[in-house]
Amino acid sequence: MRWSLVLLAVLLIAGAVSAVVFRRPATARPPAVVPTVDLAADAGLSDDEVFAASMARLAEAKRRSEEEAAAAHPDASAPLAEARPGAGGALTDLEAANDGGVSPLVRAELETLARMLLDSQYPPAVERVHALFRDHSPAAVPGLELLAISAGRRARAGGAHQITPVLARLQELPTSDAKVRGPLAQLLGTMALASAREGQPERSRQQARAALALDERTPDAFLALGEYQFQDNDLAGALDTWENGLRLNPDSEALSRRLERGRAESQRLGALCRLSSEHFVAAFDCGPGAFAARTSLDILEAAYRSVGQLFEIFPEGPVPVVVYPERSFDKEGHASWSAAVYDGKIRLPAAGADPHSLAFRGTLFHEYAHALLHRATAGKSVPTWLNEGLAEVARYRADTGPAARCLLDAHSFRLRSLEGSFQGLNHDAAWYAYLESRHATERLLERFGEQGVRAVLAEVSRGAPFAVAFEKALGAEYAAFTTSFDAEVHR
Repeated sequence: MRWSLVLLAVLLIAGAVSAVVFRRPATARPPAVVPTVDLAADAGLSDDEVFAASMARLAEAKRRSEEEAAAAHPDASAPLAEARPGAGGALTDLEAANDGGVSPLVRAELETLARMLLDSQYPPAVERVHALFRDHSPAAVPGLELLAISAGRRARAGGAHQITPVLARLQELPTSDAKVRGPLAQLLGTMALASAREGQPERSRQQARAALALDERTPDAFLALGEYQFQDNDLAGALDTWENGLRLNPDSEALSRRLERGRAESQRLGALCRLSSEHFVAAFDCGPGAFAARTSLDILEAAYRSVGQLFEIFPEGPVPVVVYPERSFDKEGHASWSAAVYDGKIRLPAAGADPHSLAFRGTLFHEYAHALLHRATAGKSVPTWLNEGLAEVARYRADTGPAARCLLDAHSFRLRSLEGSFQGLNHDAAWYAYLESRHATERLLERFGEQGVRAVLAEVSRGAPFAVAFEKALGAEYAAFTTSFDAEVHR
């Protein structure tokens, strides 16, 4: 049963009975839906009775829907409904923040707005808020708060592309009112972080500055602006930004953690020099790291074109790179110490830097693939075998290496066992894990093509669990693919 149909049926029942008062249940988090309010005269039942009956029906319907979804998608790591945040939870939060003190008139307006948001009708919702402000409605500010909360949740869940088109119109609201500036600043800060995750540094910087112009205390704006400076290898500037943000927001755990990591990076790297190419900017140890930095940038420019075609991603701003003079890569041709950990910068070894070394070129192609996958998924995770497999496919565009066939002794793992980190594997086991990951990814590409894999990553970026994204993009079950792959060699 589809949740939207269940919701429609329940709303019709509730609307026919009487008015519904929004309240938070004492023992359970309410479903992310918005019951309809009937402003007609009381039909005989009390508000509490109508509320209890409606919520009971909603809870039962949601339970059945989730059970059916789990049965249909047993491999999904989360219910499909979680990929599409609604406005019901945002409305509940707004009610709680006002201690339930929302008048019937305001509540009716919020319900209308919430239904639009639940259906992702953001442009009409923004125009509705504009109309409330023009009419000097008491629902204007609560409506803006509801819209900002819902839009922020959608952006954090991978739906920033739905919010970006309405930001300019939202900023046309009367920002001379502090009650307008606060919600707008919060939303712009959230969007700035989302843009940073999507690899749009300049857009992130503009949104962060717009947020701080509205409210100089917005913590997400400090996080995003510092991240822009960090990725531009301006570590000192980033630290200053995060420190200022934390001074104004001393209770922000996110700013505190980011500042701590930034300080650790500063101590580890010390004073660095910078070198730029057309698409990259490298920070390196002055003097001994200059040759490695120049060599790395030349190779990364080749990776920009070749690996970019695999993901169909060609970043506009300079991609930050850090070259470590004391680091080296192992004989498999990947930087084992980086372990696919990407935090906005490509981290490369200087040892062995040789423009004529296929192994070194392969390492840089591999690491650049991790950076592009991070952008393709908006920072959301995919199984490690696919993460490393795509990086290995990219590496073999620079260093083909010796051919390896899928024999019985080549695949030591069931594919599903390679969904987690490889860091706990010993050297030999890790070699087989990378090999199998590449073979599985090659099989995926053979069957569905590069466009199919990109479609999966796009669904993941919008918040879908991997198994759900796989089925939605490819029309095939993830479990069936892994079983088929394992059957090739595990007989």
